Amino acid sequence: MDILALESSPNADAAVGEIRRYGLESNVVELAAYGFTVIPPEKTAAAADFVPRLRDAILRTYGARNDDPVDDYLTADLNAGHQNAWWLLEEDEVFVEAALNPVALAMARWMCGQSAILSGASWILKGGNKAKSIGGYEQTDPLPLHNDTHAAPPPLPQYAQFCNTSWVLSDYSKEEHGPTVYVPGSHLFGRAPFAHEMEFTREDNPYRIVPLSVPEGSLAVWHGATWHGALPRSTPGLRVTLVLAWMRAYMQPIQDWRELDPELIDRHPELTRLLGLEHLYPFKYGDEEGRVEPLLEAGRDQFA
Repeated sequence: MDILALESSPNADAAVGEIRRYGLESNVVELAAYGFTVIPPEKTAAAADFVPRLRDAILRTYGARNDDPVDDYLTADLNAGHQNAWWLLEEDEVFVEAALNPVALAMARWMCGQSAILSGASWILKGGNKAKSIGGYEQTDPLPLHNDTHAAPPPLPQYAQFCNTSWVLSDYSKEEHGPTVYVPGSHLFGRAPFAHEMEFTREDNPYRIVPLSVPEGSLAVWHGATWHGALPRSTPGLRVTLVLAWMRAYMQPIQDWRELDPELIDRHPELTRLLGLEHLYPFKYGDEEGRVEPLLEAGRDQFA
């Protein structure tokens, strides 16, 4: 029985159709069971030169914004790390290409609905010693466990309110590369880690930690409630990642896309939907008419 062929649920049909189209069935099973999954380079539908173009755009933007040029990411260290890392879509068309990638979109919409909005795009550059990482932790410290559904009190719903699709742009195959680590199944706990649970390297840590061990060009995807952190990097060079953060339509975005260059929207009109620019809220006086239906549609089921 092919339920999709029955056309009984438009929002779910759209999500299931894209999952089938790109052969992502096993990935959505892993998301449901473990709270994270990895799509290998050969399944991302990205162009052959996509990874080096995206990595070069990140390194070039980082160098220009922080006056800290990177000559070779395989040997470089950093002074600024995660500084000035947001607001990337206007820097290079390859950032738009990363956000509009059909596999990344299929996963984001599976998790956060057809009305999923790109909340923000940011790089993570992790060196070995000099730079500070997110939250003020040194590169030589593990990044403590946390989830990405910030400011949401427990109990969290088991459907995703937020999800992360991260382009892996350097080798993550060994623990010395400083990879992300996960607690499998933690998206079902319904809460963020308590303070005493965040330091996952403690000997009395009760949770099984799984490091992300993947080649460059992979797309890592996780539920916004999944507990994750990161190991410190202990080998030369940089860990390079582009994070695309997605949210449901009722949440507050990280970046205010209304300030985006209108010419970029003209070149990529699909960004209007992706960035929530057709959303009812916030509206200006006299601007609310005719914009209610998209917001109502987004609340009909978890795939809307």
